Amino acid sequence: MKKEYLILTALILILGAYVLFHKENRDHTNLPEIKKIDTSGVTEIILDKKDGPIRLTGKGDAWTLTDKAYPANLSAVKNILDTLKTFKLSALVSGKGDLNRYELDEGGRIRVRVMAGEKVVFELSMGKTAPTGNHTFVMIGNDQNVYHADGSFRPYFDKSVAEFRDKKVVEFKQESIRKITIGKGETFKIFSLTKKSAPAPKDQTDKKDKTGKKDEPRVSWNDENGIPADKEVIESLLSSLSFLECDDYLNDSGKDELKDATPLCLIRLENDTVIEVKLFPAETEDRFTGISSMNPYAFFLDQYTGKDMVSDIETLLGLTGSKENKE
Repeated sequence: MKKEYLILTALILILGAYVLFHKENRDHTNLPEIKKIDTSGVTEIILDKKDGPIRLTGKGDAWTLTDKAYPANLSAVKNILDTLKTFKLSALVSGKGDLNRYELDEGGRIRVRVMAGEKVVFELSMGKTAPTGNHTFVMIGNDQNVYHADGSFRPYFDKSVAEFRDKKVVEFKQESIRKITIGKGETFKIFSLTKKSAPAPKDQTDKKDKTGKKDEPRVSWNDENGIPADKEVIESLLSSLSFLECDDYLNDSGKDELKDATPLCLIRLENDTVIEVKLFPAETEDRFTGISSMNPYAFFLDQYTGKDMVSDIETLLGLTGSKENKE
């Protein structure tokens, strides 16, 4: 009897494997052929969503957003292009047209049209992420079948215009700055970078320190009277500014409205060009408003970053104690 059970179990396993193999084979043979997308030739990506279409337009390495040509976040665009480049179907899920359960109905889906010039080179509709977490429910072109596509990529496409915008408002190399002007209220100071050669070692034949590194010039920041500034605070301020991203943008006319307003703080940085940033208090306490010479739009800055920058400016102007004393 025990032997019969073993034989029966083996037959069940073999039959299950046979059914599974043929199901997978059938699923793959029923998949439409997807031609590899040459993303280098893509000029436009149109995302049709329930709350309206979003148009991403590419020209070379630059991408813009909507008919107002807002600069797009290149990292967000790259995620979309990489998804299209590696797009692959893995299984047929349904041919019954029951779209609601997959969020492929009119209200739930995101329709993606990929353009090369005037030509649509690829079109798909994407629904929700499959329960596996590794697939997304999709339909291809006018095909009403529902398929599994490899990857959980809907979040890359399911963004608002604000989320697709490039939030970078200031960018520079910290070591390139040679002069800093800061102001708050009626108080202003100018700091200039000074480099002095390190003192020569006693043994002139060895110009390296104990770590084996060559002595580097001493760097200091001095005000108009030659008084050294707190180097740590200067570096903190420059670090905050060197790659500054905003929370969001004001309306398109916000920069013109703020141009003549009195700022809470002013920062002017000089290298080969002049970079100017002005911070204003916002209507609510949780963020600041700002404008930058490197960005055509007025922006909102989060409270933490804004307060840190204001604190550094107040310290350097002598309006408060040092950072160490405040902490």
